[in-house]
Order: sequence, then C-alpha cells, then structure tokens
Amino acid sequence: MPIRVMIVDDHPLFRDGLRVLLQQQGDFTLVGEADTVASAVRLAQDVRPDVVLMDLGLPDGGGVEATRQIVAQQPQIHVIALTVHDEPAMLAAMAEAGAHGYILKGIRSAELIRAVRMVVVTGVALSPEVLPDLLQQYRQLAQTAETESRLSAREQEILRLIAAGATNRDIAARLALSTQTIKNILSVLFEKLAVSNRTEAVVAALDKGLLEKATDLAPGST
Repeated sequence: MPIRVMIVDDHPLFRDGLRVLLQQQGDFTLVGEADTVASAVRLAQDVRPDVVLMDLGLPDGGGVEATRQIVAQQPQIHVIALTVHDEPAMLAAMAEAGAHGYILKGIRSAELIRAVRMVVVTGVALSPEVLPDLLQQYRQLAQTAETESRLSAREQEILRLIAAGATNRDIAARLALSTQTIKNILSVLFEKLAVSNRTEAVVAALDKGLLEKATDLAPGST
C-alpha cells in the first residue's frame, strides 16, 4: 500500500515544491494539503493520512497545537515536524504533543523522502542536526532521575524550603524537628549534590531540574 501523506504549511510555494517531490515517488500518495491548524485537524479526520508533514508556524496557532489535536484523535498518524526552527524547546514541545519526527527544512529532498519512509517503519525520523540537543536533554533527564533517586523525601522537602528562602529555624519549626537535625540533613544533602552551601544547593537543584515540578512553599504558607 502506498504511504498516504498530508502537507500542512501556510506557504503555497513551499507546498508546491513538496507536492511535486511527493508525487514523483511511486510509493507515496498525496492525500491533502492544509494551511491552518483548524483546516489541518479537519483534513486529517477526513483523509486519515499515514504521515503528516507539519510546519510549526501557522496563522491560527502553531504546529504543536495541530499535532496535539491530530494525534489525540488519531494516534496512528505519524506527524513529522518540517521546520526551520532548531531550538531544543521546540523539539521537546513537538515530542510532547505526539510527533514522531523532527526534520529541518534545509534537508535534501532524498533525505526527506527517506525520513517519511523511515517514520512509517520505525516510528522515528530526526534530522542529524537535532540529535546532539536531543541526546543532551536525555543526559540531563538521566542525571536528574539519578539525583532524585538518591534524595530522600525529607531531603527533597528541605531542598524546596531552602529554595523558598526558609532558614534552618523556619524549617525546623515547620517540620517539627530540631535545628541540629536540619543541619545534619543539610550536610548530607550538600554532599549528595556536590555543593558546599545553601545557594549552591538551590542552583544545582535548578540545573538538574529538581525544583521545576515542585511548588515551593514559603515558610508558614498553605
């Protein structure tokens, strides 16, 4: 069966070039084109493509939102971001939205065709240019997970409190512990984070992503 491909891009000239390229492939069928988030979601429901080539900048929103809606309705569709943006944040946003690929528009035609075929078979298609950033993100996640696994629940709680500006006395009162106990816990915490003081502990925790998902409560807040 031919691979059913849909194009989403608000630049007619770019769509024209993609159309010609796809129609030259014997194993591809172009099933539709869209230029907005709304039209892309509707068209995907109507034509049910195997692959969607998705631009990130659309007049009524962005490719991230279009991808999220399309994948939520039809998770079998493989969305490939086809964009000029090489920022790690955009790659992460598209991955979170459910995209299976991320290709930069500077790619050669043969490489794009290969990426479309690859995403159907393997479920993944990436430009070589984005791989270093992707690997760095995974390394950071792995380091964060390792650090979190080594911190006890009490240590994580105290870490959040010192990030909120609580003193040792504040923390001791909040947790019903002695100030000496808090000092002992902080000493162990500093050792695990490879730091020597409270400020360095907070900076290290932010760098490792240990505080990003936490709601830091100031002393006495509820």
